[in-house]
Amino acid sequence: MFPCSGGELGSMRALPLIIIVGADDLALRVCEELCATQGHEVLLLSDDDPAVAERARTAGATFVGLPPNEYESLRAAGILEATSIMPVSPDDRLNLQVALKARDLNPDIRIVLRQFNRTLGRKIEQNVANCTAVSPAAHAAASYAAAAVDPACTYAIQFPDIDGDLVGFSQRRAEDFGVVGIAASEAERRISARIVCVNGDTAYDPLRALAAGDRVIAFGPLPALEAAWPKARGRAESPFRWRLRFVLVGLPRSIARREPLLVRILIAGAVTFTAASLYFMWALRLSLVTASYFVTQTMAAVGYGDITPYDRAAGWPVLLVTMAIMLAGVSISGVFIASIASALSRAQIVALQGLRHIHAEDHVVVCGAGNVGSSVIDLLLRMRRRVVVIEQNPSSLLIEMARDRRIELLTGDATNDETLGFCDLATARSFVAVTNSDTANLEAVLGARVINPALSVVMRVMDRAFARSVERNFTIAKSFSTSELAVAMIAGLSRFPGTRGRVAFEGGTYDLGERPEKEIIDEAPPPAGKRIPLYVRRDGRLVPLHDFSEMKPDDRVLFIVPLSQGNLHPESSPEAASR
Repeated sequence: MFPCSGGELGSMRALPLIIIVGADDLALRVCEELCATQGHEVLLLSDDDPAVAERARTAGATFVGLPPNEYESLRAAGILEATSIMPVSPDDRLNLQVALKARDLNPDIRIVLRQFNRTLGRKIEQNVANCTAVSPAAHAAASYAAAAVDPACTYAIQFPDIDGDLVGFSQRRAEDFGVVGIAASEAERRISARIVCVNGDTAYDPLRALAAGDRVIAFGPLPALEAAWPKARGRAESPFRWRLRFVLVGLPRSIARREPLLVRILIAGAVTFTAASLYFMWALRLSLVTASYFVTQTMAAVGYGDITPYDRAAGWPVLLVTMAIMLAGVSISGVFIASIASALSRAQIVALQGLRHIHAEDHVVVCGAGNVGSSVIDLLLRMRRRVVVIEQNPSSLLIEMARDRRIELLTGDATNDETLGFCDLATARSFVAVTNSDTANLEAVLGARVINPALSVVMRVMDRAFARSVERNFTIAKSFSTSELAVAMIAGLSRFPGTRGRVAFEGGTYDLGERPEKEIIDEAPPPAGKRIPLYVRRDGRLVPLHDFSEMKPDDRVLFIVPLSQGNLHPESSPEAASR
């Protein structure tokens, strides 16, 4: 159904209008998210597409099939009466053009636009009033990087800005935090993180001692959450023992798989040497060591002359065997040298292509260095993690980082077992697959777990249903859908500038919000259960917060709101909850 005109539709509209621009899965997911809440109308504007139109109407939105980058299309969509517009197409340039044209027509409209370039997005926010620029890839990367250092982390963000600290929610048992037998208030000081929930209760008694088996949800900086794992949780096998086992078992298997001819030559040489040593020990009446010495110089064509069958008056059969050993030694030596030369040449070619064995411990392997992967790498480097990157087509920036020794770069295919074998996965901390292909990510993750079944793995999945299916059926991967991580935040930003996303734990769902102190300090305390404070940014550091009355001037606060009291009713949103 197409509106007749902006003014005509505005006279009939009883609720605020939110316009979404885009036709990809993210735009449709945002449309569905907004339609699931109350207090506004939703309109999807994009080039005419019957499939997109059907999905939008099924969600409960109005669809307008017109080119979005035209003033006439925006007017037809009702831009003059709209409260916000959300250009979230995959085209950054188109999103910016639509946003600026919308502001030309409606100076008071709120803008939420998608921008892959976070630096440009920040500059746009600083120069355009009432505007928020979002990079879904960078937003999702926070959760991928957090799960790489803390396998129990389910959601993470950077707070307060894109260059802020990485903070996240970690769900574990009390013993996994190492806080059994101490009060929750003391446990917070020990792990340097805010305990949000104990056994499903956000209003827990801070003086009650935590028992083994208690389910604890903690929120805080990722370095603190990572350090909170008990030391006993380390690897069952030390790096030294693993390397010894690799030399004795793994290396021969690797050689046998890669150089089968060389293995056959070595076996043939060993059999010939053993048989010849025993024969000459009998025929020439030598000791085993002396016979072995004679066979060695014969096969190597050295011929010192200190031991000869002729001098010992051996018969012609011994001379024939000696000649046969000489010929066998020359043949085996020639083939052996040729095989070694071929292996070295192959190794040189591989090294020139960027593939070499990485000797590392406690490192994070990242497969894919696109928009998401680059952000994951950046966050891991900020946390001072050693990073090994596998990328088929590395960018110049990635190559420069490798030259500066900031990362270890392997130019290869992460789905190839041989490439994975270069990464020292047996001593790695975690494996993160964030390429643009769901199947490639799954194949890489499964290949990594074959090499190290105990390896912690994190996997990017475009399709949220596929992500859940992977976790159910393989029970090996923590998989995240990039769009699912970003949808709630983008939808919330259309009305509430402080929206930072959504997190679920212990059967409850919570909206995550942020506000500066100046918007809260003069207001009455919020009703109990409406908002739960988490942290404030104060004097350049993060401080856990239990009560809004503890806030000081210039604080920026991060809090959660139960979904039942958040987006379902505008009057009880994160913004309205403080009124």
